[in-house]
Formats: sequence, C-alpha cells, structure tokens
Amino acid sequence: MKILYVETNFIMGIAQGQDLAASELLNKTPNSLRILIPNICFLEALNTLEKEKKDRYEFKQELNKQINKAKRNIASVNAQNAVFHLEQTLILNQATLNEINYRLYDAIDKLIDKAEIINLNGYVLRNIIEQNFIEPETLPIKNDILDNLILNCILNHADLNNQFEKIFMSSNTNDFGKQEVQELLPRSGIRYFSRTQDFLGWWQSQDN
Repeated sequence: MKILYVETNFIMGIAQGQDLAASELLNKTPNSLRILIPNICFLEALNTLEKEKKDRYEFKQELNKQINKAKRNIASVNAQNAVFHLEQTLILNQATLNEINYRLYDAIDKLIDKAEIINLNGYVLRNIIEQNFIEPETLPIKNDILDNLILNCILNHADLNNQFEKIFMSSNTNDFGKQEVQELLPRSGIRYFSRTQDFLGWWQSQDN
C-alpha cells in the first residue's frame, strides 16, 4: 500500500482540462493506492473557481461591448461578420465555464468518495501562524500561507505514517518545487512528482 498526497492543483488540473492523466487516475484509482488531500484544498479550489468566474464575466462584458460597437457599424460587412463571431465566442465562453464548473464539482465529489481527507489541526495551524508572525523568513514557501498550511498538513501526516511509502504530486513547482520544500519532503519519507504522467510511469514500474 502506498500513499499519494495531492493538493489544489490536482483538482484544478482536472477542472480546467489540463491534466487528463489526473482525471484518469481519479476514475481508476488502484486498490493499492491511498489518495490523501488536505481539507483546505477544497476551499482553495472553490475560491479559484470564483476567480475564474470573475475573469470570464469581465471577458463577457468586453465581448458585449465590442458586439454593440460592431452592430452600430452598419456600413461595414466586416463589422457585421465580427458580430457573428463575437456572439459565437460569447456562447463558447459560457459553455467553457459550464464545463469547468461540472468537472470541478465532479472531481471534488469523487475525491470525497475515494480520497482520505487530512483535516487541518490546531498543531499545524498554530505552528504556521507563529512562524508567519514571528519568523516569516523561516517559512519554506514565501508569501503564501495557504501553501505552507497544505505542505505542513502533508508533512505532519507523513511523519505519523512511517510504515507506508509516500508520494506527493503537485504541478505547482513554483512553490512545492522550491529547494526548501524539496529538502523537507525526503525527511518525511516523501517522493515528489510534478506531473501525473511521471507518477503513473513510476507507479507502473513498481511491484504493486
């Protein structure tokens, strides 16, 4: 039995259609693999969705503005053609958001059913808050308290489960790929992968 830790980017990679391998892994999780995720990742994913909705709403507003301008240009065939294409883009923009919505909630629903959720406990929370206020320079991930909380949830769980082989998978290399983090993971017996495809390749090479 092996433990696979995932975080917010696992959810968003599926939701945004950027990680088909992650979707496949979630749909067909091997029996000998336990997927674990900190509970705060669900909140972060929902917050990311809200930002996506805001961006697409602003895009929609700009499209409507350009459509109205083009409609007033009755002397130009090109402007009238632009109206058609802009209106199609308007439809596709909403359709894309609907797809992201569906895939996000589907991924969350499957994780709730299949994964084990790591609850943020008082010990981890207190440590990060103290570091953030007293010695922020000692935090392994600078200027991102959420990712520090996620990391410490995983490290704390890993330290309590020495009997299992443990893997952490995250495409967020800007934070979790940092040298400070990469030095911490092996101390808790954790192997790191930045791509689902690389993890699956390694998994298939193992005697599971």
